[in-house]
Amino acid sequence: MSPWGDRAIGEHCNCPSYVSRDGFPIEFSISWRQGVPEIRILFESLGDEPTPAACQQAGRDLTRALVAKPGVSIDRYDLVEDLFVTDDPRPYRPTVWHSLAWRPGSFPHYKVYFNPQVRGVANTGDVVAEAMGRLGLAEAWEPVGEEYEQLSSRGHVIDFFALDLRKDDNARVKVYFRHPDVDLSELDRIASLARHHDSARAHQTYRAVYGDAVTTANEPMTCLAFRRGVPEPEQANVYLRLPGNAETDGDAARRVADVMRSEGLDPESYLDTVSALAPLPVDETAGMHELLSFRTRADGAADLGVYFRFSVYDRALEGHV
Repeated sequence: MSPWGDRAIGEHCNCPSYVSRDGFPIEFSISWRQGVPEIRILFESLGDEPTPAACQQAGRDLTRALVAKPGVSIDRYDLVEDLFVTDDPRPYRPTVWHSLAWRPGSFPHYKVYFNPQVRGVANTGDVVAEAMGRLGLAEAWEPVGEEYEQLSSRGHVIDFFALDLRKDDNARVKVYFRHPDVDLSELDRIASLARHHDSARAHQTYRAVYGDAVTTANEPMTCLAFRRGVPEPEQANVYLRLPGNAETDGDAARRVADVMRSEGLDPESYLDTVSALAPLPVDETAGMHELLSFRTRADGAADLGVYFRFSVYDRALEGHV
């Protein structure tokens, strides 16, 4: 993250990022994959100038610098980079983002995120289809591509395109849909395209977070994961937004803990983490919890993730969606 990682945060957002509502370029999350905690950081590299173009170049440079890290490969990145970069990237959209995921006893894993709307929203489906073809995933994308026009007409938008910076058989490509104001059945529509998605268990989680309806302001998301050799989306992560549903961080924590217990996971480490991070008692704060992610597996407990947003600059940016 050098040199920008050494800059003082400051009191004002000089280079606004789409990563968070107030423009801070970093988001923290913790996941429980097969019950094991994993720390994750999503971030946008900042350029020499406070412009999207400079950030895009800084992200491209970082991708190539990561080659020196154990287990990292950018071979697949090189196949698609030209589809997602532009001479004039838009503000309040992804440029070239990265994430780091680490669990005890292993090297960190890295992922890169792109803006699939870079050629215009109307061309998003074509850009994604081309990328999937170059990555050898045209067959796996086909069942989604066949429904894409209808999904788009119903307001579902592809917001991010991501891939693991590794070359082993577990390397994934991920396509993220953002949803409009929908009922729970429509929310589950895209996730149901995935091989290992369990709608019955997912609906239990939807109701634990949302009750009986999803409000417009929530904008939940679904991520479909693809791997070589699997002729359809393999897994689906559904991201359920907690602000607007949970009145306090204590309320959000109770909802998340209930979901964990229903999946046979002990929420103690999660609740301890929330208590340690909250600036005040959790029933006196709100907004630290951003998302709960839920992904069913072929067997065992679901993979869960909790995304935190810390209000660094204390106000939302104008133009941020």
